[in-house]
Amino acid sequence: MKAHLALAMTLLASAGLSAQSPAVPNVAATVNGEAVRLDQVDVKIRTRPTGSAPLSASQVRRLRTAVVEDLIDDVLLKQFLAQNGPPVSAAEMDKHFQALAVALKKQGKTPSDYYRELGQTEAQTRETWTAMLKFQKYAEGKATDAELKKHFEANREFFEGAQVRVSVVMIRLNANALPGERATASQKLLALREQIAAGTISFADAAKKHSEDPSAPRGGDLGWIARRDTVVDEPVAKEAFARKVNELGEPVATEFGSYLVLATERKPGKPITFEKALDQVRDCFLDDLRQNLVANLRSRATIQVTVP
Repeated sequence: MKAHLALAMTLLASAGLSAQSPAVPNVAATVNGEAVRLDQVDVKIRTRPTGSAPLSASQVRRLRTAVVEDLIDDVLLKQFLAQNGPPVSAAEMDKHFQALAVALKKQGKTPSDYYRELGQTEAQTRETWTAMLKFQKYAEGKATDAELKKHFEANREFFEGAQVRVSVVMIRLNANALPGERATASQKLLALREQIAAGTISFADAAKKHSEDPSAPRGGDLGWIARRDTVVDEPVAKEAFARKVNELGEPVATEFGSYLVLATERKPGKPITFEKALDQVRDCFLDDLRQNLVANLRSRATIQVTVP
């Protein structure tokens, strides 16, 4: 839990969130009237790991868009916690900043060096750290033994390290695709599914001829994935693990497109008890709690993205 909080604090501290008015120039987005400034977005981009190759103009635009989306999530969470989060005292924050100073001293740095590297002030760091402490307290109230055990059972294959080898046929769609476009893609995949089931075409050949995923030349083969794998979208991974080997299901929709998913091989994991997996279960539960909370907040928020 503490490690999870420390990482989240580091990421959010680098974000440099601001509550300035959307009327201020240089605004990348507004979230329920609260602004995320473009210069703050660029600070986060500049603090990416050293040694990275210079970015082209198009790469900067794509990276800015991705960073803005992350910061929108952070603002939504901060707004929610301001209304619903448990209180955090100044004394609690002072302890964390004292620990920060001690850690920095061992590195030959001062807090001022730290703030300068992040491109923000102590007050901004204190604000984002306060939000994360509030989330920690909020999450502790949700992460009961019963909920953690429920989460363990629902994701047992992940904690045990099970893997499946996955192939896909993908019809690419824009994130803002209309319902009619999505329905057309789904119908095309259903027609392919019937042909595959009838044996008139193999899944691999269907992928080579019709898939718009980079895996198409390989017959749609994505290789081995874990249950909660960052290589593929969650709906695709969920479908792959829900099916028997070589069993075809219904088309699966994601924000990037529609997929036919086929599990071609399966490797069982090693059994593990809830007690031994507890730390990993807790971290996984907290990640899901945050993602689900933010998704709910997004569905009710007024968000305007103006990043160039």
